[in-house]
Amino acid sequence: MDTTTLRRVVLMFVGLVIVTTGLTLVFLSMRAVMDIGGACASGGPYVIAQECPEGAAAMLPLGIIGGLIGLWIYAVSASKLPGPRLTLLAWSALFLSLGWNFWEYGLNPPDGSDGLVWGWIICGVVFVAMGGFPLLGLFNRDIARQMFWADAPSETPVDPYRDAAVPLRAARPQPPTSETPPTTDDSVPAALERLAELHRSGALTDEEFRAAKQRVLEDG
Repeated sequence: MDTTTLRRVVLMFVGLVIVTTGLTLVFLSMRAVMDIGGACASGGPYVIAQECPEGAAAMLPLGIIGGLIGLWIYAVSASKLPGPRLTLLAWSALFLSLGWNFWEYGLNPPDGSDGLVWGWIICGVVFVAMGGFPLLGLFNRDIARQMFWADAPSETPVDPYRDAAVPLRAARPQPPTSETPPTTDDSVPAALERLAELHRSGALTDEEFRAAKQRVLEDG
């Protein structure tokens, strides 16, 4: 295992521990407040009817903020490694645990009365539905595989044009060529014949005919 992979593994477990600790703090601080009726306050200039349990006011924001930071550390580290990626389960873990608190205290009120606290029971139903509904995605084989055993991403950059079809370069048309190019012997008599025809037709004067004839003979 190289140094980079080892660092990612360590950060992944550190993030998982922080997330678990944050969820535990939120869970316990909620129970501490519900033990005294579900409402409390601390500090401020007003008269407080019910003081919050010691440490409860600090545990709740600490658990939420710390849990989000830990979840980010875990998600970034786990995304570069093969294996489980449980980031999405944090949502279900939060709402199912808090929904359990609502149900427990709604069915067994902390004041010892025999009645039911319907407000807490309804909140419990809502929280359990919010936490349980995403778990239905685990029945999808592809989603479950990506969550519990995903492949490590490739470190090689992907060429977007790798699979693109390469257009064939059109062949440049070749100029037409004569199969039997004329030889010097054939071209000189033909040129002289054309000059003679032009001279007979009057297109060339005697001097022009003699000059053209001389050039053909010199070039040939």
